[in-house]
Amino acid sequence: MNLLIIPSWYDTPDNPIRGIFFKEQAQAISEYFKKKNIEATVTILALQQYNIREKHLYNGIKKITITEENCIKTIRARLFHIPKLEEINLRRGAAYLKKLILQTEKQLGISFDLIHIHSVQFSGIWYALSGLKIPYVITEHSSAFFRNRIGKTEKKYLPRTFNNAESVIAVGKGLAEKIQVYSKKKVEVVFNIVKDVPFETFEHLKRDERFIFFSLGYDIKVKGFDVLLNAFAKFLKNERAVLILGGLTEESQNVLKNQAELLGIKDNVILKGRIPHDDVYKMMKQSSCFVLPSRFETFGIVLAESMYVGRPVIASRTGGPDSFVTEKTGILVEPGNEEQLACALSKMKENYSSYNQTEIRQYALDTFSADIICGKLYNIYKKILDR
Repeated sequence: MNLLIIPSWYDTPDNPIRGIFFKEQAQAISEYFKKKNIEATVTILALQQYNIREKHLYNGIKKITITEENCIKTIRARLFHIPKLEEINLRRGAAYLKKLILQTEKQLGISFDLIHIHSVQFSGIWYALSGLKIPYVITEHSSAFFRNRIGKTEKKYLPRTFNNAESVIAVGKGLAEKIQVYSKKKVEVVFNIVKDVPFETFEHLKRDERFIFFSLGYDIKVKGFDVLLNAFAKFLKNERAVLILGGLTEESQNVLKNQAELLGIKDNVILKGRIPHDDVYKMMKQSSCFVLPSRFETFGIVLAESMYVGRPVIASRTGGPDSFVTEKTGILVEPGNEEQLACALSKMKENYSSYNQTEIRQYALDTFSADIICGKLYNIYKKILDR
């Protein structure tokens, strides 16, 4: 089997963690094939769209690059988006993607048997319009379906894109419901692979009377950090605790700093910028609980990462986290509900000793590990190729 993976966004020199879960899944699938002695190749083709007004930022950078990354041939290319010409942009993208796929087959001396596309915007639509007949699977990740960010022109091609796919996957049950209206095929739910960083022990953290909540994200509104600060202020009237918010831009840090000062809780709130991926796990282990009160969340990979280190979570019912957060692993609240969130913070602190950290970690391993997810994906691939 020759598998081509086409992500709709991927890492860039200025953002090395962009689309990190696409890269990690591709690497995991490649390793799974080797471990199971499955004769297969994995190739990544990342065609990314940029605003034509930003063209000057890419002077001197090759339009197409080919690299070998963890034994996976990776082709990166870019296409400039012309504002207000959506139909033309889609047609240009389709033609260029077709050209790149045919060129890649020729250069590698192989024919692709199956394509796995990540998200309809824009790779899915481009491929559906390309005229190529290689069977494809599509996994949807984007919160654009919740945020009304699918353009009118794009929307008319959604049924064609989903219905022509051999299999349609979503990373959470809420997203599956959203895209089901465009697909005649039953949308399956397959979670993202979450990379595990093993720890030898999972004892309760030694700390003073204060409880440590931790959260991570860069968009205040999407992640609900404004609501979290308000809820945390209500919680602090009767409790002692610290809230650490990481991954923030400098602008977001200033906004949240002002809000914390107005609420009178600045001494209990720690604001941090971008945190290296490996350090995220360390901070999760040093914290008591991870909180993600998002307004929109199709999956919530940081919640799964927190479970890997045995930490319970608090999350909102956005269709993503409520696909996997259980009573034994955390608490769910309605998005945007300050009162519920404040109560959840209190309940978490009060009942913290009832959460079994070893069981939480085992649940994460049984739910998000590479072997589990790759096994599900391989079964989907095999059914398609056996038809």
